[in-house]
Amino acid sequence: MLFCTSSKNFISSFPNCKKLNIIDVGCGNGEPVAPILDVLVKQDIQLRYVPIDISQDMLDIAEEFVKKNYEKLQTKSVELDFEMGNFSDLMFELKKDGYSNLLLFLGSTLGNHSDRQRVLTNFRDSMSSDDFLILGVELTNFSKINKIIPHYKGKLAEDFLYLIPENIGIKRNNTECNVSWNDRLNQVEVKIVLKKNINAEIDSEKFTLEKDEQILLSRSAKFTEWTITKLLSDVGFRTELLTTTEDRGYLLSMVQPTRYGV
Repeated sequence: MLFCTSSKNFISSFPNCKKLNIIDVGCGNGEPVAPILDVLVKQDIQLRYVPIDISQDMLDIAEEFVKKNYEKLQTKSVELDFEMGNFSDLMFELKKDGYSNLLLFLGSTLGNHSDRQRVLTNFRDSMSSDDFLILGVELTNFSKINKIIPHYKGKLAEDFLYLIPENIGIKRNNTECNVSWNDRLNQVEVKIVLKKNINAEIDSEKFTLEKDEQILLSRSAKFTEWTITKLLSDVGFRTELLTTTEDRGYLLSMVQPTRYGV
């Protein structure tokens, strides 16, 4: 794991840290944070795992995973939609009793948000000048686009993406699902193409979609080292550490707020 190679430099960023909140934003099932916890539990630091997610079900799963694999680790789950705005009150409350805050936003999910700058701004406005954020993103690797595309195919992905089309009357067997790479926008796009004219309805308003029309279901932006570093800088973060996998397909960046604090 990338974090392991930089762990000494990271720990030195908290020179007097004895207590640390591991704030897992958009925690999912909790597994992506495991390599970081593997390193930190070996340090002389009192840790508390704080998963944040809009779904209570995912919070329960993440908390169960951490408790099972790190029995001595304290946990405190928080049900919260971090896209709706900053959560500075929560961050301040967590720092009571001498804790420092480390936010984690892993799993390459930043590229799935339509307004990535706003999401990062919410993080920035929630942090004080001595808090840290570790961000993980999948990098654009033009020689391996064919390896990225399959991540967006399969029954599980289709079942999720077809929830809305099927809800308005677009049956799956009347469409063809295409996953492609948009070279101009550096993003994966999932579209459905209609095989026939389809009558659809939204809030009692009926309309007709014509054969061969395309509907964009999802997009996932990818980054280069330069574009993600610039994005972080533009919203007010200073990069402290940056590392990538050997194939330069995944990046971890540790940042701190620069222009703003709470």
